[in-house]
Amino acid sequence: MSNRTIMVDAAFSGIRPKRPRHTILLAAGCGAALLAFACGIANVHAQDPSKVIDLTFEDGATPGVTGNVRYAAGVQGNGLVFDGYTTRIVRAAADTPSLGDNFTVSTWVAFNTYPWNALPLIDQSVDNQLGYSLSVDAFGHITFSYASNGIWRQLTTESKLPLKRLSMVTATFDRKSVTIYINGKAEVTAPIQGPFDQADKADIYIGRVREPQLPYPSWLIHPHDKVGYSLDGLLDNVEVLDYAVSAKEEKTRFTSAKAPAGDVIPNYALPAGPGGVGDFGAYYTSLKWDPAWDGLRRYGPDSDVVVRFEQSPMRLVFWQGTNFVPAWVTGNGKWYTDQFTEAWAPPGCLEGGDCEPMSDKHADLSKVTIMESTPARVVLRWRYALVESRYQKGANEDPDTGWFDWAEEYWYVYPDGAAIRKQTLWSSNLDHKVGAPHEWQESIVINGPGQKPEDNIAPDALTLANMAGETHTYTWRPKPDDSFDYPRGPDKLDLPAAANIQVVNLKAVEKPFQVVFPKNVSFSTYNGEKSYSMFEWWNHWPVGQLASSGRPAVAADRPSHSSLSHIYWDSYARDALTETKLLMTGMTTKAATALLPLARSWISPPTISGPSTVTASYDPAQRAFTIQSEPPVVGPLTLQLAASDASPLFDPAFVIEDWKGAAKVTVDGHDVDGLKLGYVQGLTSTRLVVYLPIQITKPSTVTITPVP
Repeated sequence: MSNRTIMVDAAFSGIRPKRPRHTILLAAGCGAALLAFACGIANVHAQDPSKVIDLTFEDGATPGVTGNVRYAAGVQGNGLVFDGYTTRIVRAAADTPSLGDNFTVSTWVAFNTYPWNALPLIDQSVDNQLGYSLSVDAFGHITFSYASNGIWRQLTTESKLPLKRLSMVTATFDRKSVTIYINGKAEVTAPIQGPFDQADKADIYIGRVREPQLPYPSWLIHPHDKVGYSLDGLLDNVEVLDYAVSAKEEKTRFTSAKAPAGDVIPNYALPAGPGGVGDFGAYYTSLKWDPAWDGLRRYGPDSDVVVRFEQSPMRLVFWQGTNFVPAWVTGNGKWYTDQFTEAWAPPGCLEGGDCEPMSDKHADLSKVTIMESTPARVVLRWRYALVESRYQKGANEDPDTGWFDWAEEYWYVYPDGAAIRKQTLWSSNLDHKVGAPHEWQESIVINGPGQKPEDNIAPDALTLANMAGETHTYTWRPKPDDSFDYPRGPDKLDLPAAANIQVVNLKAVEKPFQVVFPKNVSFSTYNGEKSYSMFEWWNHWPVGQLASSGRPAVAADRPSHSSLSHIYWDSYARDALTETKLLMTGMTTKAATALLPLARSWISPPTISGPSTVTASYDPAQRAFTIQSEPPVVGPLTLQLAASDASPLFDPAFVIEDWKGAAKVTVDGHDVDGLKLGYVQGLTSTRLVVYLPIQITKPSTVTITPVP
């Protein structure tokens, strides 16, 4: 051990010195257990005994920190990365020297996102009555709160701190005035009279709320549950000085730090797998996002699923960050989903609210499985529970069995970018004797971090069409400012008459579309909740881990979502406990009217006939002609299809059970360019899936021949 002597901040020694100078002598080397904490967390001061607290993180070892801990480049050397949910520094009151009537509180901070509500950066206070708190609000304003002469006072900046960039935040108290400095400049000053009232029995909290808080705006969130949270960002050079720095000194402190001028926190785009085109198919994968958020998860590898397409850069993504809610992703990274089944105001849902997989924050009750992946098609099964956000209890629990609302969705996805979503809901309340009817579809655009809804959605956001080719486009008008007000969108979506096709006009080449059977169809619009955007806008989902099913976004910091419409249509099947609906969904680069042949081929498919040994029919749930032969096919199988303008063949699929060997396919005696074949091995037999990229409006013959 070296015998040299250095001075260390006494606050970390466990010894409570007298004011005003907090200095003790410690032998270098820190061999004693008493000194291990001091050497691990505190910066060493050979010449500056005025620092009551001085936290730097250059050595990457930070005792006293709990939660997920990561280090990244800070002001000079490392800073401490807080994950927004678990990371905190708590220092015991017994290890905190008393402050006089002159002191300074200071830190460098870079926000990845703004907090859910007010968040202490450095806080030693009790009940907003004693002590001080240097904090940031949900918009990025800095507040210095303090007790003086028996009164709790607050001083707040007009300016907002930027995201991603390091800012130096300092507050001074000198009995005559308090001042907040941002990056070396005085932002706001207020005169005071009276001494400082310290909360000397309170622990110091750094980067963490003392008690759970209601997210802002508390009057609009649901349910009204308080949540605990931490800084989501980077903290460095945390200081408390036992004197008030002058304006000149603060300017010097800022300029001498020479902090990085640009972003120190990356902007992590939502993960959708490799960009560009790829071999058609479904793939298990691990979609990595923000390392701080990834560190919270308890999932092994290959938990996510991505479907890629050969002729388009679009993807279909099932990611744990959306609770595995499936989303279409365009070539330029715009995300869209048709939601899920949702229960409103039934027994089991909080405060008369909703139960949905969006509230399953850990995705404990949500799972996606690849059932089939061949060059001809992909089949996925997504199973999830309709739960509330507080206890993960479900809607409409059966008192005899304990089962609550569950849903399964089978997705039949084809190489042309169209899919059939077969949704089946199990519920003891299908007749809605209590609560509102279940929702089955919601047009939701997912916004990445740093994006507002208008970055992704065109003002002419929706186009509706009917089977006669009539269309109408609906517009959301921009707001004159960034005020918190209702969107200026359409009051209703009732044109054209008998509409059953919707196109969502994203700012992308590919645009999501939906088709339903044209019977008892209606649409409703989203304009009923105030927003800081020209569209409705929330950020409790995706990725948000707070127990909430509704929190309006106040800034373009976190991933968020915006809703545009609902589609209502008839059931495909129903019994006492289950209800099933079919939705065609996908992406298109064409106008809404160009979807008519595809829609007709699904809604009014051509009749199919074959040999007497064959049973052939069209299954709209699969968007495929299904064929069974008894005995199994051994020679050429000839199928007649009565295609017409009203009942066209549009990229048809054929599913043949108990197939032997390979297959050769012709249409009207000719080979088909782009033919795709899939062989799905079952427990006792093989299923053949044939995909034909053809569009035909006249009677045709399809011949499928076994090849040994």
